[in-house]
Amino acid sequence: MQLVRIKGQWYPVGSAVKLAATQLCQHDRFTLDLEDGQSFYGMVSAIDVSSSVGNIGRKLTFADGSVFTTSDNDAIDALGNSSGYLHSIESKISWVIVPLVVMIFSGFTFFKWGLPWACTQISHALPQKTNELIAFNTLEFLDAYIFEESLLGSQQQERIRKHFFSQLVPLESDAEMSYALHLRHWSDGETSIPNAFALPSGDIILTDKFVELTHTQDEMDSVLLHEMGHVAHRHTLQMVIQGTFVTAVVMLVAVDISGLANVGLGLGSLLVSSNYSRGHESEADEYAFKKMLAAKIDPESFSNIMARMTGYMGAEGEQEPEQKVDDNKEENENLLDYLSTHPSTEKRIEQARRYSACFKQGLTVCD
Repeated sequence: MQLVRIKGQWYPVGSAVKLAATQLCQHDRFTLDLEDGQSFYGMVSAIDVSSSVGNIGRKLTFADGSVFTTSDNDAIDALGNSSGYLHSIESKISWVIVPLVVMIFSGFTFFKWGLPWACTQISHALPQKTNELIAFNTLEFLDAYIFEESLLGSQQQERIRKHFFSQLVPLESDAEMSYALHLRHWSDGETSIPNAFALPSGDIILTDKFVELTHTQDEMDSVLLHEMGHVAHRHTLQMVIQGTFVTAVVMLVAVDISGLANVGLGLGSLLVSSNYSRGHESEADEYAFKKMLAAKIDPESFSNIMARMTGYMGAEGEQEPEQKVDDNKEENENLLDYLSTHPSTEKRIEQARRYSACFKQGLTVCD
């Protein structure tokens, strides 16, 4: 090995005093010359050399515990001591890329499949009382700020409730579940909003316009069974658990959750909610279709009412080119998007028609 000259500082054992020093290395021997005239000798192989990490200075620890530091990484590497673990990883980009890809894939897999599965298991392990606590005062809030009293006649309301409790509720096999049916008027300016949605407590709300758009009892029943599916599968509780998990992850990663953590939590919750809501809708659809076959209700009724509601909202949403949209209108539209739990899609209607074909064949199970 050629003569290697390294300049740096030397720190004696147990002292913060530092002395400028020059280390000369050749073959397996070194000489350390200090600025005060002292010199030390030894074997290069006996020196503990720190790993190379970027441009960070290196530390050489001698047998007596004294330390020599230097920023001359190239000279240290020339000694043949650059084979440390961190340096090896840093010097081979593939060693960095492969673990990174594995970590990203593992994280994606967990959030895509692992987290929903875990939340489903937890939500069904918790008592029904948990759902009631989540929904506590929610209906009161909606009545105070969103809904108005139903304009339907009292006899019509009573007939709808009586049919719901006598024909649909008995289809639910879980005795722990309890349901309540509420009718409300919901308007956006001069437009009445057709909708139906369920709170985790089992409270199901139908709006006047939804009732008006239904042409048959089967159409109304199909949507009510869909909402019962959300309650039975505890979808709201699953979303709460997912949101709580995202919060915990943000706190662990960001430590200080102010600022960045709040943004991360909001974005994480949005991504999780957007991703899993479609699965929840499909699960609720499946629940409704199976119950409809058992109750001898044609599942095509579901596709009919969904198409009619979509057509109504599309017609009401059309606007003259010169008409302006005010801020309140935009806020109301955002609210409608948030509360709406029925994104009508061709796939869902196609599934309803597939179950309808089974119904028309007299089947009670549709594979």
